[in-house]
Amino acid sequence: MHKTILLILGLSSSLHLAAQDCDCSLEQVINNTVTPCDYTNGTIDTVYTTDELRAFINFANANNALVPRTVLIADGTYSIASTSWYPYITASDVIFRSLSGNRDACILTGEGMRSVNPETEIGIFAVGDNITIADLTIKDLGNHGISVTGDGLYVYNVKIQNTYEQMIKGNTDVDGVNNGVIKCSYFEYTDGIGPNWYIGGIDLHGAIGWNISDNFFINIASPADLVAEHAIHLWDESADNLVERNQIINCDRGIGFGLGSSPNEGGTIRNNMIYNNGGHPFHDVGIGLETSPNTEVYNNTVHVQFQNAIEFRFEETENVAITNNLCNKPITSRNGGTATLVKNIATAQNDWFENIDFGDLRLSGPNSNVVDQGSMIVNPIQDIYKTPRPQGGGIDIGAHELMQSVNVHELEKELLAVVAPNPFQDFLEISWKENKKYNLSFYNQNQRLIHQEEIQGNYFKINTEDWKNGTYFCKVTSMDEAHEIEWLKVMKVAR
Repeated sequence: MHKTILLILGLSSSLHLAAQDCDCSLEQVINNTVTPCDYTNGTIDTVYTTDELRAFINFANANNALVPRTVLIADGTYSIASTSWYPYITASDVIFRSLSGNRDACILTGEGMRSVNPETEIGIFAVGDNITIADLTIKDLGNHGISVTGDGLYVYNVKIQNTYEQMIKGNTDVDGVNNGVIKCSYFEYTDGIGPNWYIGGIDLHGAIGWNISDNFFINIASPADLVAEHAIHLWDESADNLVERNQIINCDRGIGFGLGSSPNEGGTIRNNMIYNNGGHPFHDVGIGLETSPNTEVYNNTVHVQFQNAIEFRFEETENVAITNNLCNKPITSRNGGTATLVKNIATAQNDWFENIDFGDLRLSGPNSNVVDQGSMIVNPIQDIYKTPRPQGGGIDIGAHELMQSVNVHELEKELLAVVAPNPFQDFLEISWKENKKYNLSFYNQNQRLIHQEEIQGNYFKINTEDWKNGTYFCKVTSMDEAHEIEWLKVMKVAR
């Protein structure tokens, strides 16, 4: 077996991961440009073949009491799962990562998306605690991409495609599944529709304290018989979970807390974008609360063809706060559910959005119905693109905080920064009176991050020959204790 081994004593996986600054944008998730996190813990093995990966799993399970383990998987395709054997991880504190960090280049597969009943075929079954799965693809399974019964599962920069059942399945046990993280990951049926109705994206029973953020879901939809499960579904004694900054396109149901009499308690759904063009036969609600008391739903954008955008259902669903949501369809009580509704819009028009045909629900421009009109009773945090709220006199309604609404400094009055030339053509210069460390982030007029750089000094020059003509915003952040933030508005013009 080819392998490199490093022993790091005295570390636990959960503590190690908590120290990582692992982050992404949705655009990076969609384009496979997420920066991998350099997770390692305990003994590190590098594997190059399916047999070596199986041997690592067997050894880790048999020797878990000795030391935590990390496996780095070289680029390639690994036919790792079948009905006769699949990765069943009883060890705790195990990390599975691709060696390259390229999600699309390291692929774990089963024998195809088809019914295997009564047999089982799962990409990775995380039974132990504090298992990490990162920077790889899992696809073509007869059951689930990932199943979990342990606590502390960490899924980062993973693509899951074409599973015959739910893509990530959290199974109940006496204590539930607690404190998991699923972020910066991509969920898809590549044929544009699922294989049957018993599918879903993330389906967790008994989930307590999970963070599900910055993920992309597309075409999780039933072809026949019944509606599919949600892109994200937390139910059956789940509680206190956070679902934020996810984009969901053409999935039968978007986000669900609770189901029928199987409850969810509390939790927050915020800054998500959910779009459904009605093209699948069982398209349904964008956000649904069923037996989900004490839940917060705020600053989501929902555009669907179903009769309701957001539903709160059953008498047990009470003390619910639904605030600052931007929808094209009603926000509705069913079967006795009660909620407090504040500053929601249920009449959004198609031309309010950047590109409705592609599910792009960014605001197309300043809109007096939306911009600065949200309630400040909720913690504004960030929008779906991690733009700080508010940018203007108040926070915007919906998931997108329009950058044009920022209170941009009048540059001729600004003492901290000088921009020249402005308008600019092939280059742009920024200078400051103070010589210190700055972080500069440049955004185009559609709020896309196009360049980011840290500098030390009081002068910065950037080549802009390849930039399109139009308006740009530069966010300047001082990296000292003051942490001052300044927005600069500049414009590129033709020669």
